[in-house]
Amino acid sequence: MTITDHPLVKKYLAAVARETAGLSPERRNELLADLEEHIAVALAEESASGDDEIRAVLARLGDPRTIAATALGEELPAAPASRGRTLGPLVLLAASGPLTVFAPPLGVPALIGAIWWLWSAPQWRNRDKVIGTVAALVPLLFLVSQWVVPAGTLNFGLGAFLPVLLAVPALPTAAGVYLLRAARRQA
Repeated sequence: MTITDHPLVKKYLAAVARETAGLSPERRNELLADLEEHIAVALAEESASGDDEIRAVLARLGDPRTIAATALGEELPAAPASRGRTLGPLVLLAASGPLTVFAPPLGVPALIGAIWWLWSAPQWRNRDKVIGTVAALVPLLFLVSQWVVPAGTLNFGLGAFLPVLLAVPALPTAAGVYLLRAARRQA
């Protein structure tokens, strides 16, 4: 067991890791590796092996929150997503619903483009991207179900089919509104 495997050192590094969750993964890992190396050198120089000596070395390094605040202050903020980068995929997503249902040759490429653009955009969390993708795929699944299910087997009548026919293309538009709000919350 190395000195940096000591429970006090592990607890200290875990606290720094928690406090620096806002850093990029590369920067955070670099900071933790530098800290661990610095701790190992300081403990070796002082021949620290007891809990009190280790606490003293860690106290000289500083509070994990202070270290995190300094590191977070040094990191350049992420460039905000442009308005076009946010609205572009949302407009394409909203258009893909009606196009997929009423003009599949145009809708399917629009759907693929909307999903690709959505997943390549940095301003949404993966959870938001999944919600947008699922909502975008509903019209395609509806269209496929109309080809797969033989005519006449599902006889709901026009009164039940018409609301579904109107709601299905509107779902990607609702997802677009959700994604727009999510992007504003992230900013």
